[in-house]
Amino acid sequence: MKSNDYIRFLTEEMVKYMHLSSEEKAERKQKKQKASNPLYSNKWLGVIPFSVQSWYRKRKNSRKPSS
Repeated sequence: MKSNDYIRFLTEEMVKYMHLSSEEKAERKQKKQKASNPLYSNKWLGVIPFSVQSWYRKRKNSRKPSS
């Protein structure tokens, strides 16, 4: 893809967005927020709960039964 094609694409997308009404923009934003709803623990506490959970699962799965 040439740079001219890329600039044309970006310009077309910007014009499409500029022609949207404010209601359509707000609706689009709400849809996007609903689609990407993060987990409660990650949202409020960051990556630490996720890393502890994955470490625990890895440790639990790596143990061999003593039979």
